[in-house]
Amino acid sequence: MKTIQKVQWLTAALFGVLGLMAILAPQSSAFLLIRTMGWLGALSGFFFLVDAVRKKRSLDGVGGLLCLLFFVWVLVGWNHDDSILQVLFCVYYAIIAIVFLIQAFLDGKERVQDWKAETALGLLYAALAASGAFGLAYIQDLFGLYLWLQALQLVLELYFFRHPYNVRYAALRPWMCLPAWIVGVLPSFVIGFLVTRRMENKATHFDARKTDEQPDLRVWIHTGTYGTKLYGHMTFSRDSIMYSYGNYDVPAMKLLKTIGPGVFFSVNDEIYANNCCIVEQCPLFEYGIRLTGKQKEAFEAMKDSILAQSKPWHCALQKAEWAHGPVDFQDFEHVYANRLWYRTCALFRKYTKTRWAWYSLLGNNCSNFDSAMLNQIGLDIPVSHGIVSPGEFFEYFEEAYEDPDSNVISKSWHSARVPSTLFPTID
Repeated sequence: MKTIQKVQWLTAALFGVLGLMAILAPQSSAFLLIRTMGWLGALSGFFFLVDAVRKKRSLDGVGGLLCLLFFVWVLVGWNHDDSILQVLFCVYYAIIAIVFLIQAFLDGKERVQDWKAETALGLLYAALAASGAFGLAYIQDLFGLYLWLQALQLVLELYFFRHPYNVRYAALRPWMCLPAWIVGVLPSFVIGFLVTRRMENKATHFDARKTDEQPDLRVWIHTGTYGTKLYGHMTFSRDSIMYSYGNYDVPAMKLLKTIGPGVFFSVNDEIYANNCCIVEQCPLFEYGIRLTGKQKEAFEAMKDSILAQSKPWHCALQKAEWAHGPVDFQDFEHVYANRLWYRTCALFRKYTKTRWAWYSLLGNNCSNFDSAMLNQIGLDIPVSHGIVSPGEFFEYFEEAYEDPDSNVISKSWHSARVPSTLFPTID
């Protein structure tokens, strides 16, 4: 049995036991939950703050400090009463409700039909936030049920992905995924393990290929080793061209940079991959996919639709060089779009209509964009009804590769700490 399968069985068993504890012993399990969450949150806030100070990012520093202070308060203030857990429960679901309602507003402006479902989900989470006042036992019952559903999903994954791809799993997955924090940082943990093993000259058992044929499409899961980069990014490429969607127009960003105009760029995939690994310190997982003739035609139509719905956009460094000639790159280096154009000659386009005209970190993000584009060509990738992160798709593609009948035919990883995993491009 492979390591990832062993981890899944162990995790399923752990979720099952913790779910039972939450229902049978609400007070004790709540104490364990608060302590665990408090320490994890405080450590995350501390490292986030250190990273912000080191990178001289004042806004990130404020976020890291607030996170650290909040979870220290959680650790210090928990006195076996129900108040803190109820507050956390209500705040958590209130934030999710706000995210869905903001996304519904943005989609409503663009006349995207999803706004109705997003409004309904926003109201549902608002009701859950209000229901936190019912007490500790009620909250722990919900938490226990959630953990049992997680355990069920993991067991079903272990079955369905060892047999021909099954629509029953595809119908189940959108409603259940690992907790956002776990699935978000999962690729980073795996990268750390692979790098350590390779640097110790041990086999990693990750790079693999089902057939000798070359993939028609490649999906790239980005990750990092610290700070916000832990939650990563997601892109896809075909015919050596990488396609990416994100929030790159810094002056137009709003709500602490979580919302902004949707910007799309294309660039040579191997040059971009090396730049991610070496300069941006974001290792990559790459999954190769086989396409049918019909899917290849649909991909070309999808590209044409992006061009029809967007217009050229230029970063500040491009505009400065056009206006004044050569400028000092260091004056512009703090903005990612400038670094990307300077080092890779990426071509940017800004969406002018459709739901992608507005990027939202917790809504219309890179993962939702990529899955929507890939499903538009007929790949049928399950997408959760909630806040989606690249880590969730890492989990999916890793499992899909194990399915003998899936179209995921290869996988590999790339990290600057292991130069043999990089591409032989011209500097």
